[in-house]
Amino acid sequence: MPAAGEDTKSLTNVWKKTNEQQLFNELEDEYGFPRATCRSLVQLMHEFLEDNYGNLRNDNQIIYHAVSSDEPPGKPLDRLRLVPVKLTTSQPDDADILRSQGISGLRKHKLQRLANEAYEQKGLLVQEDLALLLTTSTRTIQRDMKELREQEIEIPTRGSIQDIGPTVSHKTKIIELYLKGYEYTEIEQRTRHTGDSIKRYISGFSKVILLSQNNYNPSQIRELTSQSEKVVSEYLVLYETYKEIGKDRITQILNPLPTEFDTKKRGLGVPR
Repeated sequence: MPAAGEDTKSLTNVWKKTNEQQLFNELEDEYGFPRATCRSLVQLMHEFLEDNYGNLRNDNQIIYHAVSSDEPPGKPLDRLRLVPVKLTTSQPDDADILRSQGISGLRKHKLQRLANEAYEQKGLLVQEDLALLLTTSTRTIQRDMKELREQEIEIPTRGSIQDIGPTVSHKTKIIELYLKGYEYTEIEQRTRHTGDSIKRYISGFSKVILLSQNNYNPSQIRELTSQSEKVVSEYLVLYETYKEIGKDRITQILNPLPTEFDTKKRGLGVPR
């Protein structure tokens, strides 16, 4: 028997209990659609809901209260203003990380995701938060963060932000590595994110740049893409930095996109 947490098949089975899987089963059982059609319909509905209701919490997220990133250092913990943030406790990519990097690798992967998600929503977790969320000790969290720093990966906790100042999101770091010419496998090794995650981040970056080129302002882009204000701002700065030196990669990721961005949110959309 595999040790608890090491059985990737059991871990994958957890995600079969989601609303998306239930919808897939109903389409297959009640309507008799082929499995390929069910997958396509579920994906289409998922993208529609993400585009139109992306501000809602999904099946694998929790609402957690983190310290506001606007709070200055030196205040007592019980006097700090808290903000609610959505944190993703699990996602299908975690099974790939567990399979390839083991329990320690999965814990570091989740540590990065939770801290960055909070930071992107103007919240900062402390090491005790991460220990609680990952059901481990603060000493383990400290050791993991030290190992990640040695790989030049900074985790935006309240303590680290006060030491290193504002940092960029993990999405921006991953895209920057891609624009610098790193291949997917190299980025996976450096950031502990899967190829599918990297592709999603690059796709999100491409949409932001496409909308910017069509004269949408950052507020409109944020609404259309469901990206945070911070991420949209970072993407636009990243594009300006790399539009010449990373021209080949930028051309490569923008060309496959359609020339129209179809959306009905508040009447906004790229001209057809």
